[in-house]
Amino acid sequence: PFTEPSIEIHIKHPVLGWFEMGGSGIFRPEVTKSLGIDEPVLAWGLGIDRMAMMHLGINDIRDLFSPNIDSVRTRRGN
Repeated sequence: PFTEPSIEIHIKHPVLGWFEMGGSGIFRPEVTKSLGIDEPVLAWGLGIDRMAMMHLGINDIRDLFSPNIDSVRTRRGN
């Protein structure tokens, strides 16, 4: 909703299905003008958290940010 035009990168995981791995675009003027920026601004990002999900075998992204330290240790294999 903050960039236009925009592009998204999707991948297909055998269990999780299709999901967004990254995206980019030009910030919309109503976003940058309120910050005093008149020039076009490029935004981009990669879904590093989603890569971690696949590596750790996590199906729910909320589990990746669990405050439960035992859960985190289990995922790391310690």
